[in-house]
Amino acid sequence: MVVDKPNVASLTFRANEGSFLVGVVAGMMTKTGKVGFVGGMDIPLIRDFFVGYEAGAKWANATVTVTQPVFVGGWGDPGKGKELATSLIEGGNDAIYSAAGKSGLGALEAAHDKGVHAFGVDLCQDYLYPEMVASMTKRVDIAVYEMILDALVGKFKGGFYSGGIKEKWIGMCRLPEEETLWEELFKFKHQPLPANVLSKVKDARDGILSGTITVPSGYG
Repeated sequence: MVVDKPNVASLTFRANEGSFLVGVVAGMMTKTGKVGFVGGMDIPLIRDFFVGYEAGAKWANATVTVTQPVFVGGWGDPGKGKELATSLIEGGNDAIYSAAGKSGLGALEAAHDKGVHAFGVDLCQDYLYPEMVASMTKRVDIAVYEMILDALVGKFKGGFYSGGIKEKWIGMCRLPEEETLWEELFKFKHQPLPANVLSKVKDARDGILSGTITVPSGYG
């Protein structure tokens, strides 16, 4: 939430931008032509993840169908998350992107059980299962560190801060500048992305940075 106080820095993250990159991967790697999304609650914060994901998938693959999002209704129900994801998979979706907190772990487990692609959120969750292909990353560590540095040198200012790919507050773990970081942190190794998929992801990142790609927002 945003706190309107002069001594508070409210740090918000443009999750739609990182979700766009996840959508690019999902849209390019689908074999059924259908990809799905499981959210925690139907609120603008989570809609922001979905609309970015949907836009990225369609930007990369004009023929893909992005199934309407389903919502668990809470953050702590992995059983319901798994149930919803299983239903999506049985409906022909061969990719599941989940932004649902603990509930999302159930959705990722369903993708693992059914052998379809899965996409994590907020940090790299790709170490969880072989089916994990990519994760949107929210670099809270970088954002908070920058605020601490500003405070230490006397430049801190309260107010509203929004960070995305340009500020390096948002990313995706399969970007070359991030991949090694997460592999070292979680002690695992990604399977390489197909070269054409990685190239498309880089094009999307560069397009967002240059302004030639405008990612829609779930905040209206």
